[in-house]
Amino acid sequence: MTVELYPIGHVETPFETREDAPKQGEETPYAANVHVDEQFRDGLDGFEADDRIVVVWWADDADRDVLRVRDGERGVFSTRSPARPNPVCVTECELVAVDVEDGTLAVRGVDMVDGTPVVDLKPALD
Repeated sequence: MTVELYPIGHVETPFETREDAPKQGEETPYAANVHVDEQFRDGLDGFEADDRIVVVWWADDADRDVLRVRDGERGVFSTRSPARPNPVCVTECELVAVDVEDGTLAVRGVDMVDGTPVVDLKPALD
């Protein structure tokens, strides 16, 4: 089986390295912009400021050979570590502002490195 995944955009954050980024976005006040590529901007219709959204992103610099974390105490699948065989990550953020025409979502509560590819956006569950 082949799985194809295409980035829909990228994030612009204040974090240059993984070490700079917080471990969990929802626990931080950090703001960022999600930039959605032009061909996907129609998909942003319906988002509004103050919504909670889930940013699905690809940890492109993650170690994909990791199966155990926390000094071997836990299996990676029982954690939110970006180091994993398929580094698909999710961060729930507060949507501060939406510019559909420009394809920019201003969000708060990020934990991604600047330039990280975004693969999907979803409304958060209540």
